[in-house]
Formats: sequence, C-alpha cells, structure tokens
Amino acid sequence: MAITVFLMIALLGCDASGDEPGGKATASYQETPRTMPGKEANQDTREFHKYLLENESTRNLTAIFIDVKIEGADSGLSAQIITSLDRDLRAPDSPDQEKAERLATAFTAWRTERFKDHGSVKIYNPAAETMTLATW
Repeated sequence: MAITVFLMIALLGCDASGDEPGGKATASYQETPRTMPGKEANQDTREFHKYLLENESTRNLTAIFIDVKIEGADSGLSAQIITSLDRDLRAPDSPDQEKAERLATAFTAWRTERFKDHGSVKIYNPAAETMTLATW
C-alpha cells in the first residue's frame, strides 16, 4: 500500500518536456519521510531494520531506506526497497550507487541467513527508478 501511494506521488511529480524536440521525461524528487526503526509501516521493513541494526557494518543503512515490500512465494519472491538515495535523480551514474549496492547485498544476506529462501530485490530511488538489482 505504501509503495502504491509513493508511486502515485512520484508519477504526479513527473514533468515531460514535450515542447522541446527530443525532450526527455524527467521526474522530480518527492520528499518522503524517512522510516525510523520502531516506526515502520510493515513487518518486512521492521525486520530488515532490526537485521541492519545488529551489524556494525550495516547500521548506517537504516537511514537510507524507507520501505520494503516482498511479494510472491518460495523461489518466486520479488522484493522492492524504496530509498532516499539519488535525490538528484542521476541513476545510473549516481554517487549513491555504492550505498544502493550495499543495501542490496545486506538484504540478500538477511533473506539467505534468516529465511533461506530465494528471489530478487530491486533498490529504487525516490522517483522509483531502479538503482540496482540483486538475486539471492
């Protein structure tokens, strides 16, 4: 539900430059409140926050993601993580790319260690552009 609302907000912030020849559609960043540990909207987000806080090397990653949504079953799991990364919408050449990749690595480790399941995860910036994709 939260991702649906977020995506609708992101789409409303899109601005297509149709007056210019070869104009490229651009998206504007929508300020989204950061989800703080203990105040998460869903169980998956809450559990992933807990996992990140358990490890010194991943604690700082809790401040960059907003929501986790996992769908599917067994080996067909699909996860989406909305972040506050890449606010200037420079994906794929974002200076936040390394953080997005670290978040994907931490997520795949969490799912593998705790649930021993399989799937894929996409890390999105605030405009719902994919920054990185990983499988576990």
